[in-house]
Amino acid sequence: MRHWSQEDPWSDDDQGPLVRPYTVTGGRTRSARSGIELIALVSTIRAPDRTQRLQPEQHRLLALCRRPTALVEIAARLDLPVTVVRVLLGDLLDHELVSVSSSPAAGIPDARFLQAVIDGIRKL
Repeated sequence: MRHWSQEDPWSDDDQGPLVRPYTVTGGRTRSARSGIELIALVSTIRAPDRTQRLQPEQHRLLALCRRPTALVEIAARLDLPVTVVRVLLGDLLDHELVSVSSSPAAGIPDARFLQAVIDGIRKL
């Protein structure tokens, strides 16, 4: 059972502050660059200048991607849905703050990965 703090109705004692995904994206649910693959690698190119206003999550994304990081890993580390990360990432791409490259293995399934998926399905 969740217990809401009386001082701050938007805080959940168990989960930390409650922020709706549409708040993070300014109400947008899609990015013009929604075709970014889950395993695409994102790298920070440069820091934002003073005129670029970014969300705190975008600053965290830039810090996280100082080394190439897969989109799915970014979403997991930021604890945000992939769709939200894609919207934020689209903004960063528009500002030319990050680059996105497909993984060399994109589109070529690894035999070990496929076997692990099959084994996982069998366990269900």
